[in-house]
Amino acid sequence: MRAKSWSLLPLFFLATASSVLTAQQQPLSAQPVSPPMMTIPIQQEEITVRLVNETTDFVTYEALGDTQPRTLTAGNEIILQNLNTPASLTFFYRDIPKDRQIGDGLLQAVLDVDNDTGILTIVIRPTTSLDADVSNITIEPNGNVFVF
Repeated sequence: MRAKSWSLLPLFFLATASSVLTAQQQPLSAQPVSPPMMTIPIQQEEITVRLVNETTDFVTYEALGDTQPRTLTAGNEIILQNLNTPASLTFFYRDIPKDRQIGDGLLQAVLDVDNDTGILTIVIRPTTSLDADVSNITIEPNGNVFVF
């Protein structure tokens, strides 16, 4: 039977291992968030959104938590009233699969707010630019609008 032998670790190894453990226990710092695209007036924690489809195809949209998925036909618009904040709107082509490699199925959103009425207008248009592609808009309770 062979006896186990123990060897002492060099002091620099112990110090390095200790600092690695300490660094791993530090909380991660928050990543910087992009500034909001705009800020809209909020009345009683609810918003009104006018959604306009300027594509030549059906667009499926949903106000998460407020509506079920719905279809907006080409060239038409809809007013969504009394949406709770925070609000998250998603939209995509109903019949065209998104293919970022060739630029199919990409949508861009142009936003505008009527400061008198507080209505946020979202105009959905086709695009072939990956940088312009949008499928989610979030409105926070303070009125900040973020586009993803």
